[in-house]
Amino acid sequence: VAALQEEKSILLAENQILMERLNQSDSIEDPNSPAGRRHLQLQTQLEHLQEETFRLEAAKDDYRIHCEELEKETAELRQQTEELSTLAEEAQ
Repeated sequence: VAALQEEKSILLAENQILMERLNQSDSIEDPNSPAGRRHLQLQTQLEHLQEETFRLEAAKDDYRIHCEELEKETAELRQQTEELSTLAEEAQ
């Protein structure tokens, strides 16, 4: 019985030490802890990347519209070239 009581007290002390360590461990919600600072840094980086993605998607849309306009202009110029070629042949 004495041995079991001693083992129980050792386990209770070890359990208390482990609980204290758990309470003192890094928490991502605590901005003063290393894990909290890293979490905040990654969150900020994610926000910047999301903003950059949004900006790039907007630029892509602008370029797509510009490309469509240029394709339309190219088609019109080809049609004019054909008409002018026909007129040049008639003039010859």
